[in-house]
Amino acid sequence: MLSYAVILILLLVGAVLLVRAVKNWATIMLLVGASCLTLATLLASIAFLTSGRGWEGFYYAFAGTGLAGVGLLCCLIGAVGVGIKYSATVRRAKELEVLFQQVQERIDSGERI
Repeated sequence: MLSYAVILILLLVGAVLLVRAVKNWATIMLLVGASCLTLATLLASIAFLTSGRGWEGFYYAFAGTGLAGVGLLCCLIGAVGVGIKYSATVRRAKELEVLFQQVQERIDSGERI
């Protein structure tokens, strides 16, 4: 349980830092997913703290499970979105590098641009 909490805290801090750096739909989805996973863990912990007999703990556990599913889905969508954005940025950087190389070759040869 402790290792899960450490991983969850690192995921939440990483998502907050990503949103602070770049605000787009992918980073916001990653932050929402990490927040849902944090709340799901708290709800699952509350399920064992019920004071009376009955189904009260079951409701908390069921809500935590549903929230964990939503959180995992949001994290997955956000991570895929961040990966797509990063790969597009890398592709554009390579294209720009080729363009700068062509300009440098033209400058070295004395050709007018």
